[in-house]
Amino acid sequence: MSRPSLARAAALAVLAALLAPLATACGGGDGAPATAGTTAPPATGATVTVYFVDDAGGLVAEPRPAPLGESPLEAAVRALAEGPSDPALVPALPPGTRLLGAGVAGGVATLDLSREFESGYPSAGSAAELAVLGPLVRTASEAAGTERVRILVEGRAPAPPDSQFDLSQPLSPGDVAAAG
Repeated sequence: MSRPSLARAAALAVLAALLAPLATACGGGDGAPATAGTTAPPATGATVTVYFVDDAGGLVAEPRPAPLGESPLEAAVRALAEGPSDPALVPALPPGTRLLGAGVAGGVATLDLSREFESGYPSAGSAAELAVLGPLVRTASEAAGTERVRILVEGRAPAPPDSQFDLSQPLSPGDVAAAG
């Protein structure tokens, strides 16, 4: 191969590597949740996908840039706590909820959240509860590449009153699938 051909091939490979996360995040009409219109992340960092609930109870994906040096799981949950870019979507976490720690072991992603998660947990019925747990579990399981997510509040299993879920056990996205 000639020197100009090698340079062109290298340039195309770099371009493909930079565009691959955007193509993955945008989906391809294969039944995956819709992607909200957001600006493209900077080409220097990775992209994570966070999920929020729309007014019909369906999950909508929003791609977000992941800071360099932060795990995809941490970046995704921190972005989820920031709320949706699209004002038509419902914030997933109670106000003030912070990620205290995150990790993956034995095929389970574990999230340790601040006490605001439990104190602000919805008591308005199953739809409100699914609007919190559905996006949180879907976002974390995808970012971590796991099937299950354990939720902790300051190192212990949360026990919000009137919850229909046993939060002392890991949840899968299918356990908390929103309607839609």
